[in-house]
Amino acid sequence: MNVDTECDFGTLPVVAWVRVLEHLPLKDRYHASLVCSNVFEAFSHPSLWHSVTLTVEGGSGKFRSLHVVNIPQRNFHLVQKFGRMFHHITFSVLAPLDESFGEWNTVLADNIKRFNASSLTFDVGGLKNIAKGGVMRTLTENIKPMVDLVRNSLYLKSLVIKSWPTFASSLNKADENVFQAAMDNDKIKNLTKLSIFDCDSVAWSERRPLLLPVDLTHKMVEHFKSLTHLALRSPMLSEDLIRCLSCGDRQRLQQLKISINYLPQNESFEIPQITDSVWRDFTNHNTKVRVHVLVLSRVPHHSMEMFLRPSCPLYNIRFGEFVRCDKEFVAYLANTFTSSLETFEYYEEDGDFEQELISLVECSSQLCRLVYCGKISIKHVIHLAELRGAEWQVLHLARKNIYTVPTNANEPEIDGDTVIAKNSSGEYVLVNMLKFHEQTSITSNGEEEQIMIDRVSQKLGRKWFPDSDM
Repeated sequence: MNVDTECDFGTLPVVAWVRVLEHLPLKDRYHASLVCSNVFEAFSHPSLWHSVTLTVEGGSGKFRSLHVVNIPQRNFHLVQKFGRMFHHITFSVLAPLDESFGEWNTVLADNIKRFNASSLTFDVGGLKNIAKGGVMRTLTENIKPMVDLVRNSLYLKSLVIKSWPTFASSLNKADENVFQAAMDNDKIKNLTKLSIFDCDSVAWSERRPLLLPVDLTHKMVEHFKSLTHLALRSPMLSEDLIRCLSCGDRQRLQQLKISINYLPQNESFEIPQITDSVWRDFTNHNTKVRVHVLVLSRVPHHSMEMFLRPSCPLYNIRFGEFVRCDKEFVAYLANTFTSSLETFEYYEEDGDFEQELISLVECSSQLCRLVYCGKISIKHVIHLAELRGAEWQVLHLARKNIYTVPTNANEPEIDGDTVIAKNSSGEYVLVNMLKFHEQTSITSNGEEEQIMIDRVSQKLGRKWFPDSDM
């Protein structure tokens, strides 16, 4: 049978090209549109321009310290040609805010009324260290067009502010205060999602960020009574705010995300203490709410325990990179959130709570997503697989920190409370040091590793491998 291998892709219907272009970055999308009329027509299809990111770039590399502003030319074309199609808009401003953005401010101001934004995301200026807050400057002309967009939005349902200048000089100016502008716009009073300086990444984040004051945060939350999703950082949170979220005249919250910033001996970064009765009232009103916590700095376990009381509906807890967790707190999680906790993620290699981790999984019947970069024995890896089997949705363990301990039938097993014991040479040593020297990474024992992989894969009902990239 003869098969004609030639195909004229230009004859594909526009809807097919739209689906193809959806998966291309803007630059490649534009180059593809020059191929033929069908692709060019698809390039202008409204569905391709519902989501857009508008960037203002600063210096890069060795010129990063210079006051450089670079407005990509594509910004002007996108706003002028497709602005009326924008629904989900992200502003990423990495340039110095005290250097004029020039013509971009004019173009943006002239076109914002054409936008039909239902979702706005602002990452403006990046998070600033609180120690530098008093010396930061902005030009109102750079900020005003974005503030006006919020002030004049008609259909906004989601407002995400990843960063914004919050030093006093900016908050006191109406044309720079996006938070007050949002509250002044009655058309968006039914906002359903509000995220203020939330952190999604487990990578490093500013430890002493300049944040929104507690009273202004409370004022915003109190104003937007239809919120179903709220995200903020712990220094912006208070027991009064949790009470506010429990009021009967509010929409029931579905998700509360909290990023933990803590500094010892710093009143501004203390962990708020929430009583169990306040959490209970919060849960009784918001019956389907899930609390997600990301810990961005090491926190004493007793402070975390006074914050996350038993009635808190904790479903997800993550610890950022380089953030250690006390084994006492893991034990507290195991004893407290047995019926709610679904996710536990720990990215620090220096984890010293292997046994507490096993207890956490044994006690938490809903736990189905586990990421752990600390040390763990082959025996415990297999035991984790046996505890959940195919119910594990995520089971990521760092390959380099999985170890095997050789057993000796002639030597009695060392009790967990023993501090000093004899080694194989008859010398008395600290038990922790003895265990450390006995541990052998599976990376140097291919046979042991393969046995573990096969057994875990069998229990999970799918092929599984330890993570080599963690």
